[in-house]
Amino acid sequence: MRLEPVTEDNYRAVIDLEVHEEQRAFVATNLRSIADAWIHRPRMQPLAMYSGDDLVGFTLLYRDQPRVLHIVRFMIDRRAQGRGLGRKALAAIADVARSEGRTRLSLSLMPGNAVAHGLYAAFGFVETGEVDGGEVVMKHDLAPAHHLAGDQ
Repeated sequence: MRLEPVTEDNYRAVIDLEVHEEQRAFVATNLRSIADAWIHRPRMQPLAMYSGDDLVGFTLLYRDQPRVLHIVRFMIDRRAQGRGLGRKALAAIADVARSEGRTRLSLSLMPGNAVAHGLYAAFGFVETGEVDGGEVVMKHDLAPAHHLAGDQ
């Protein structure tokens, strides 16, 4: 999985990505996310997610704390779901966070979004008990990169 900045060359394709009909209530459009990033730059970073040469998803990352990378938006295109790409994308985001010296990922999701909750929990996110704007807050504490590589 490769994360690339949303640019003039790929933003139309990113905007055209879509989730399944029953998931639409749980995630803002990519157009809205790109607009949010433009307003809040440079702290927000919109990224296109590629599997090989295929554009398969989108994420919006927010950097407002030195140790935490917040995943504001995260979506896998409906045509690419069910192939393990969500987990690979989360791993790529975790790699970005570690490379920046961050120790935690955080995100929030709408109650009732069972598919996303299952993905995040399987990756290691846990609920914090907080609710932000009606959304359930989850966190994932990152192991140091050297620990993951087997150095003990």
